Amino acid sequence: MENLEVFRQALEDSHRKNDASQTINAVAVNLIRAKSELSHATTSLAELMDIADEQNCKSCLVFLAELRATAIAAYNTINSAEKELQGRGGCQSGAT
Repeated sequence: MENLEVFRQALEDSHRKNDASQTINAVAVNLIRAKSELSHATTSLAELMDIADEQNCKSCLVFLAELRATAIAAYNTINSAEKELQGRGGCQSGAT
């Protein structure tokens, strides 16, 4: 009977570890996707900034620069979170 309880406890522990690992890997995949989207967004914002500059639209340029700075800050935050997960051994950088 004692062996059965030990087996049951080991099984529960295994399921919890698997659930946590799956959750961490899902978060890692979402972080990778978010970084990609933000990278595309900052590129698009830079292109719009060039257009605003050509059109001499200073207010548009200021607004777009603020948006781009916010997107870059978000990218950097996500990158830090991803590195933290990797540092803790919670994900592989190639997870998809």
